[in-house]
Amino acid sequence: MTLRSDLDVDIAKTIKTSLSTTERNDGTITTVPDPGTMGYSDGIYLPSTYLYADMADSSGLVAVAPATTVAQAMKSYLSVCTRIIRAHDGHIRSFDGDRVMGIYAGPNRADRAVKSAMQIKWAIANLVQPSLEKQFKSIRETSWKMGHACGIASGKALLVRAGFRGNDDLVSIGTPPNLAAKLSDKREDRFKTFIGGGTYKILSDSGRLSSGKNMWTGPYDFNMGGKTYEYYKSSYHWSV
Repeated sequence: MTLRSDLDVDIAKTIKTSLSTTERNDGTITTVPDPGTMGYSDGIYLPSTYLYADMADSSGLVAVAPATTVAQAMKSYLSVCTRIIRAHDGHIRSFDGDRVMGIYAGPNRADRAVKSAMQIKWAIANLVQPSLEKQFKSIRETSWKMGHACGIASGKALLVRAGFRGNDDLVSIGTPPNLAAKLSDKREDRFKTFIGGGTYKILSDSGRLSSGKNMWTGPYDFNMGGKTYEYYKSSYHWSV
């Protein structure tokens, strides 16, 4: 087969073949589909909470450190984020450079995502950054500090399998993953966790309050795709 014929087949499979979609009630189910369990014409609507954890100023690190040091710093960031997300029953379904995406389903999904984000903040400041400074002279002798932000949003998203066998992934479509990704781009000094208004509304007291005090400020307006969404931000951390 030629490349042209391969492309024609792919287009027929993706555009001309209708998706068969199902609704999954979150109930007590905390699992997120694995791409290998879905057909290419399948789609699942899943009430979920998305967390994007985005490392900040990787270009600044490239400017002051060798490539191997940059790689080790990025790997440490992604490893810590992944470990914490999975500890709270979040499912890793995407890596994008120095950013990782976690999906939470089931009960208390917003609380689990928020706790993950706040523990990531604590771990970066108290575990990762000191270790980097101790290990690498290029980081120790510069002003570069590992920064980051976590964006979180909740709602119903459509999950589909995209690509072709051996080179495929789970793609999330809808406002929650888009808003979470955009919020993770924010950089506001001590504020590291940004959540959509829908997430804030479903938080329990454990995700909203610390010693009776609201951990969140807001709401603020965020413009995305010609629409305005509410979001909240927090400077709190959660120790591990």
